[in-house]
Amino acid sequence: MGTVKVTLRRIGVCAFEATSAGGHRTRVEGSPELAAKILERVADPSVLPKPHPALPASAAGLGMRPMELFLVSLAGCSGMDVVQIITRQHEDLRGLTIEVEGTRAISTPAVYETIKIRFTADGKVNPGKLARAAELAVTKYCSVAGMLKPSVAITVETAVAS
Repeated sequence: MGTVKVTLRRIGVCAFEATSAGGHRTRVEGSPELAAKILERVADPSVLPKPHPALPASAAGLGMRPMELFLVSLAGCSGMDVVQIITRQHEDLRGLTIEVEGTRAISTPAVYETIKIRFTADGKVNPGKLARAAELAVTKYCSVAGMLKPSVAITVETAVAS
């Protein structure tokens, strides 16, 4: 597949702007508690990056945390696979909602120990085909899920909205 590159630039106490090679941007941010710990140890807070002028002074909290983004990556990757599989089967998929919940270890690093992913389809989709597509997406095709093997238990649930 080749090389993937992103660049992160510090834009706050513990906030970064991530930019992909294609120019897409997102904000990645640590918790308020982490920001407070960092500020406690900064000798001169005036040297810290200032918020972007287009953002309100209370811009903290606008970014996703890195571990949330990891779940977004898992959902996005597997979701694309589900859509591809279901549409190849000529199912009437009109929408797809993906909910992901991860349980993290208490120790550091606080890695995910278990992840539950639920795919809810809108449209006239055969529930069995949806279940099979979701299972294949997570266990066979999704590269993000593949990176978690075998240490993270991932459970898959599916539903068709009425």
